[in-house]
Amino acid sequence: MTRIGICDDSIELSKRIAEIVAEAFLSLGVVCEIESFTDGGALIERNLAAPFDVLFLDIDMPVISGFDIAKTLRDGFSDCLIVFVTSHPELVFDSLDFQPFNFVRKDSGQPLAESIPKVVGKLAFQLRQDETLLIEDVGQKKTPVRIRDIICVESVGHYLRYSVFENGLVRNVKSRGGLSERQEFFENRDFVRAHKGFLVNMSQIRYFSNSRREIELNGGITVPIGKLYKSSVEERYSVFLRRRS
Repeated sequence: MTRIGICDDSIELSKRIAEIVAEAFLSLGVVCEIESFTDGGALIERNLAAPFDVLFLDIDMPVISGFDIAKTLRDGFSDCLIVFVTSHPELVFDSLDFQPFNFVRKDSGQPLAESIPKVVGKLAFQLRQDETLLIEDVGQKKTPVRIRDIICVESVGHYLRYSVFENGLVRNVKSRGGLSERQEFFENRDFVRAHKGFLVNMSQIRYFSNSRREIELNGGITVPIGKLYKSSVEERYSVFLRRRS
């Protein structure tokens, strides 16, 4: 379950952000647990006991600012995704030291009910791709692989071959299984069935061939597009790009 922390010194705004975030994640099928705070110290303490995956932080708060919270967490090697919620766009540059995931402006003219779901869509993609999958290979050794590093999954007889792109190199991990039985799992993590024998990670796509019959992927891998899958691939990839923009 994804743990989300929200901190704003306004009780009303903190509650409102929590409602919008919960609704946005729910619409994407992401189960999350949300805790709201008006005091940065309380959030930091809670994070020590049960670390958060995502934080929505107001920057300008008394005593402990959003920057103070972010610095404390980063100094403790936390890799949580931080979204700053602020009415001070001039502070955006200063925030880069804390590797924020994104920003939401309180006074941009766009309602929070519109701007926050856009950020949540990007968060959901990031969280899904950051998952680690334990693949049991043919020797029954379990190999941990990040979803984002899987280029494609190929059906080879009674086995699945995972092409994994790490440190600029491609390695293959082979395990017993069928593509159809894993299709729903991977499609929920931004993969698309491009061919009866291939599932493709859309974040690993470099370009489509001029004929739209092949997909060029990272690592120099080329995957054919089956006639039955062509319209589905184009539609799902278009939605994928819009969601990431």
